[in-house]
Amino acid sequence: METKKLPVLLLFVVLFSGQWAFCERSFALGDDFRLTLGGDVRARYEGFNRDVIWVDGTAKAGPAVEYLRVRTRAWMRLEMPEGISLNVRFVNRSHKVSSHFNDPNDNGAATWEFPDEVVLDLLNIHFADLLVSGLSLTLGRQELGFGNGMLLAEGTPYDQGRTVYHDGAVLRYKTETDVVTLFSFYNEWKDRLVFINDQNRRLRSGDIFTLGAYWTHSFEARLNVDAYYMYNDVHDDYPDSRESCERNHPTDANLSLHTVGGRIFGRLNDNFDYSLEIARQGGRNNQGRHNQGMMVDARLRYHLPQEIMFTPSLGFELLSLTGDKSDTRKSEGWNSLMTECPLWREELLPIMYNGVWTNLNMYRGDVVLKLTKKLTFTGALAALVANETDFSSGGGHYLGTLFSAFLDYKLFDNLALSAEAAHFKAGDYYVNGQDSVWGRLQATLTF
Repeated sequence: METKKLPVLLLFVVLFSGQWAFCERSFALGDDFRLTLGGDVRARYEGFNRDVIWVDGTAKAGPAVEYLRVRTRAWMRLEMPEGISLNVRFVNRSHKVSSHFNDPNDNGAATWEFPDEVVLDLLNIHFADLLVSGLSLTLGRQELGFGNGMLLAEGTPYDQGRTVYHDGAVLRYKTETDVVTLFSFYNEWKDRLVFINDQNRRLRSGDIFTLGAYWTHSFEARLNVDAYYMYNDVHDDYPDSRESCERNHPTDANLSLHTVGGRIFGRLNDNFDYSLEIARQGGRNNQGRHNQGMMVDARLRYHLPQEIMFTPSLGFELLSLTGDKSDTRKSEGWNSLMTECPLWREELLPIMYNGVWTNLNMYRGDVVLKLTKKLTFTGALAALVANETDFSSGGGHYLGTLFSAFLDYKLFDNLALSAEAAHFKAGDYYVNGQDSVWGRLQATLTF
């Protein structure tokens, strides 16, 4: 990627400011009231070539996409008597394009120029030890996720990493061996609480009602069990036009979706961690077809003895997501409705597939090396295979090979730097498959 003066300057400003920045501050207000204030700034200089979007293209179509994104967050937590707390977080995220295959750059269509919007990212009240010990209730705008993020990870997928919130209620009961979580959300397709410069951006496929239960039981460190059920109802009768989304996210995507699944996981000994998750989907989509998606995710991590240089660990993963068949009246493909986000850190595949995870067998391995106390390297290799080839242009099953690498450096306790890159080599699933690259420099300052 071509280096530009603006992003380099901003990254240096963030880097040097870390020497004087302070972390989250807490103030006693008396009568068992306590106020906590904090915030962070995340600067990302990111770029990818046009083949990430048009992997099956036949010719280059202009320069690579390059942009600077700066996300600023400020939060407040007010702790009150009786275990009650109020949580508020504001977010601003601006986006400056320095290169694009469409001209002119910064044309307003796909660019979120400064100052963009100020968004309420969190707005909730939390009741700890409600009625009995271990029972808690959170009401309002909040974040929620489980396990490896394969069920519920992202509530606002179309805002490109700015927020992940849900609007609703979470009731949770904890004991020494069990955690039971009941949750219900109603997420509107647009944010009605935007303060500044609302551009009516579409945040998700429609208005989504969610109802679910997640139970975790711990037998011992070596054996833990998750069981879950989630229901989603998508109402999407809104017009297309400018209110759809960049890269034409589907409209009129009404859907009822039931997901039932479970996971076993644990740490077998000092060397091995494991996780095995299986889920099945039902319901109907907007075409009246029965949903029959299935997901299997198996993971194993081997931690080598700490006496070995760089204390390496090796990870292995096998993921299988069913694909849809064009010649049936069923929807056999896995529906990633609530997980349309980067699940493996790199963002080449999420950009390429618009955040949709389906019709995929992934065989992935990675190595993590702690080069110094503050510097960590992660390298990964993944082979991607399609279950179905009904929509393949090349006729083959092999989507391609993904190489990715990440370098993380914690300069100060409140300042983290990272360099990330990925390369995709297309397979015979594509008739004109083009290699593609993605990269990002990132600095995150907490204050």
